[in-house]
Amino acid sequence: MGPKTVVMALVATIAIQFANCNMEGDVLHEWKTKLMDPYKVLGSWDPALVNPCTWYHVTCNSDNSIVRVDLGNAGLSGPLIPQLGLLANMQYFMVFGNEITGTIPKEMGNWEKLVSLGLHQNKLSGSIPASLGQLKSLRFMTLNSNELTGTIPKEVLELVLWGGLQTLVVLSYIIVFWGLGSSPYVCLLLLQSGSIVFLSSKVRSLHPPMAICLLFHLALLILSSSSAPASANSEGDALYALRRAVKDPDGVLESWDPTLVDPCTWFHVTCDGDNRVTRLDLGNAKLSGSLVPELGKLERLQYLELYMNYLEGPIPKELGGLKSLVSLDLYRNNLTGSIPASLSKLSNLKFLRLNRNRLSGRIPRELTKLGNLKILDVSGNNLCGTIPTSGSFSKFSEQSYVNNPRLEGPELMGFVRYDTSGSCD
Repeated sequence: MGPKTVVMALVATIAIQFANCNMEGDVLHEWKTKLMDPYKVLGSWDPALVNPCTWYHVTCNSDNSIVRVDLGNAGLSGPLIPQLGLLANMQYFMVFGNEITGTIPKEMGNWEKLVSLGLHQNKLSGSIPASLGQLKSLRFMTLNSNELTGTIPKEVLELVLWGGLQTLVVLSYIIVFWGLGSSPYVCLLLLQSGSIVFLSSKVRSLHPPMAICLLFHLALLILSSSSAPASANSEGDALYALRRAVKDPDGVLESWDPTLVDPCTWFHVTCDGDNRVTRLDLGNAKLSGSLVPELGKLERLQYLELYMNYLEGPIPKELGGLKSLVSLDLYRNNLTGSIPASLSKLSNLKFLRLNRNRLSGRIPRELTKLGNLKILDVSGNNLCGTIPTSGSFSKFSEQSYVNNPRLEGPELMGFVRYDTSGSCD
């Protein structure tokens, strides 16, 4: 293969990826046009940027294809749209706690890589599409607290029995078990070890044998909990320490029950195949209180999303121990104190957004070692001193630092030298 052929192949590959980014960005922007967004959480969804991977609440893979949308408790209203089914690599679609109306598009059954579907606490109506039974990778599906009607499709129930669906939450949903003659099948379903089906108190056609199956299934869950790995114990303890340290007026942490041992079934928590916590999504959850140093024990945590709350106090230096962290989003809180230099240990970090807090002190020069950092935003704080411009910081514009009245400017512009001597408070 000659050099010209190699170049042409490379150009073709880039063109295909660019086209995919275009298409996926168009899909999300089309959905944005159908939504009411009073808090402007979709303000960064700018179609002129083409690549949606820099938009807030969107996560992409290494090919710049969307794998996650996180819009829980975002104050959105409006419908889901069929075009969402074109997001072929979607793994997590978390749109709980809004006022989403209309039906669940059957096209979501095209998301063959989907792991978690969080649509609870909305105003969705109509039936559960049977096409969701095609989601063979699905582990968690929460549809409770909507206005859904009809029956649970047998294709979806089969995901619990034969597939990997671990949690199906349909509380407040009127269930008619399909076919009275199918009671033995449903009984077998409920006995499937490791699978949980939360059923409504409004269940119709529930025979005494079914109730026995439910009780026996719960007993199996209690017995199986003793085999949970020690890491699940310690990580559950770390998350429960956070729950104790915050006030939760809307009860978003209600499912964080330490007696369950494994936190992977808790709402707003995502785990990997080893039941290790990889993601914490508590943006715009109205939490107040403080962050806890125990969060530093979540060794495989990749996304720490605690933006738009009322958190106060310092950023724990222990967060520097989150060696797998990709995104740290603490913006729009009331955090105080300095930015910990220990964050420089986060070698995988790509997104660091600490804007609109009350942070003070210098920007640690050690952070310039973060070679993978793509987005930095420390605007709207009370930082002081000069701005480091070496390393990864060389690519960030002044927009990353605006509204810090005591910042003196970049260290190289105007020959301002970076001052490392003591505090500038």
